[in-house]
Amino acid sequence: MSAPRTALPAALVCLTLAVAVGGCTAGPPPAPEKGAIVLATGSDLSSSGVRRDLIRDWERRTGRAVRIVTLPDTADGQRSQLLAAGQSGNSGYDVLNIDVAWTAEFAEAGVIRPWGTALDGDFLGSVVKTAEHGGRIWGVPFNTDAGLLYYRKDILHDYGYDQPPSNWGELKNMAAQVAAAYNRKAAKDSTSAEAGKDGKAAEGTASGGAVPKMYGMVAQLRPYEGLTVNTLEAAWANGGDPEATSFTKGEQVGALQQGVADIKDRLDSIMPHEATAMDETESRRWFADGRALFMRNWPVEYASVAGKLKAGVQFDVAELPGRPTDGKRMSVLGGQNLAISADSARPDGARALIEALTGPAAERCLLERGFAATRDSAYREAGKTPVCPLAPAAADRGEPGAARPPADREPPYTRTLYAALRAAEPRPRSAHYQTFSKVVQVRVSEYLGSRGGTAIADALAREADEALSGRG
Repeated sequence: MSAPRTALPAALVCLTLAVAVGGCTAGPPPAPEKGAIVLATGSDLSSSGVRRDLIRDWERRTGRAVRIVTLPDTADGQRSQLLAAGQSGNSGYDVLNIDVAWTAEFAEAGVIRPWGTALDGDFLGSVVKTAEHGGRIWGVPFNTDAGLLYYRKDILHDYGYDQPPSNWGELKNMAAQVAAAYNRKAAKDSTSAEAGKDGKAAEGTASGGAVPKMYGMVAQLRPYEGLTVNTLEAAWANGGDPEATSFTKGEQVGALQQGVADIKDRLDSIMPHEATAMDETESRRWFADGRALFMRNWPVEYASVAGKLKAGVQFDVAELPGRPTDGKRMSVLGGQNLAISADSARPDGARALIEALTGPAAERCLLERGFAATRDSAYREAGKTPVCPLAPAAADRGEPGAARPPADREPPYTRTLYAALRAAEPRPRSAHYQTFSKVVQVRVSEYLGSRGGTAIADALAREADEALSGRG
C-alpha cells in the first residue's frame, strides 16, 4: 500500500513554477474600467430614434453609461476630426462610427485597433468585406446600404410598362419615351384647362396650377462622394471589376471611361441639368415632387418619398439595372462600421457595446425602422427573424415629420434590398481612397460640363490608378 500524497507547500509550488516558467508573480487583476464609454459619430446617430434607443436599452441592461460625441455634419469633416484626434494618441474616444470607405485608411493610420476575432457567419458576405483590410478585421458592420432604382409605377403602367428596366440602355429608352408622352399629355390638359377659363371648363381638366415637367431620371451628380458612387456603378455596369485595383489594365480598360460617358449621355438626354448640383436630398425632392420618372438613391429615402407624394401616386423600387452582357446588377455598398479606438481607455466596454449594437436582435430593429441591416437573419421569413427588444413607442421616435414604418413591420422594399445587398460591392479598399474619390469628383464634374471627348476620361483612369496606389 502506497503512502498517502501530501499537498505541497505553496512556497514549493511557486519555486517549482518559477523554475519551469521563469516566475510566479500573478500580479494584480486589471482595474475595472471607469467612466462612460465615449462613442464618436456623425449627427445622424444622435438624432435618429432607433439607434439612440438601442444604446439607451444597453445602458439600462448593463448599468454602463455611454456618452455620444457628435461630429461635424459632413463626411469629410467627420473623417478629418477622427483622424486628427486618433493620431494625437489622446482622442478620448472608445467607439468610432466610421464610414465603410474609411476602414483601410484608419487601420493604416493607427486610429483603430484590430477586432481580433472573425465575424460570425450571420453577417452578409458582401458587407464583411467593408471591415477587412490586410487580412484582418478592423470593425463590425453596424448598418449598410445599397443603391436602388426608384420609379413611378403608376406612370409606367399608364404607358404600357409593368416592369422596371432590366439594363441601363433600356432605362434610357423607356425614360425618354414615357417622359415625352407624359409631358405632351400634361401640356394638352393644361391648355384645355386654360381654354376652359374663358368659357365652361370641361370636367376632368387639369387644375390647381401647372404640372411640373417630367424628366426621365435624377441622380446624385454634385461633386461629392455621391458622384463617386454613381461613377463606380456606371463603370461596373460597363464590365468593370469591383475587386480590381487598376482602371488601366486588363479587362478594366475602358470601363471607367465608358461609365462616365454613359452618365453624361443620360445627363444630356433624360436628366435635368440641375442634376449636377444634386445630392441624395435634392434628388429625392425632385422625385417626390413628380419631376422625375426614375431616381437612383439609397433605401433610407423611401419613407421620405412615401410621406411627400400626393395621395394616389404610386412608386416602387427595384435593384439597379443590370449589365447588358450578363444581367448582373451591382450597387456600391454604403453604410457604417463600429470600431474600437486605438487609444480607448475602456476597450472591454467598447467591445461589449459594439457587440450589442450589431447583434441579431439590434440589426432586426434597424431593419424594422428603415435602415439596412447587416445580418442575414434580419431578412428571414416572418416569424423566423430575431425579435427586436425595443418598445414600439420608443422605436417610432425620430426626425420631426419623417415617415417611418410601424414597429415590428419590415419595410415594403425588404426583399428587393436583400437581393441588392447580396450583389453589392465595396468601394476600392485602399488607404488612399479619399484621394481617389477627390480625383473622380473633379474629373467627372469637368467631363459632365464639357462637350465630351475622351481626353478627360482617359486622364481620369490614369489619375485614378495613381491615387489608389498612393502616387497621386
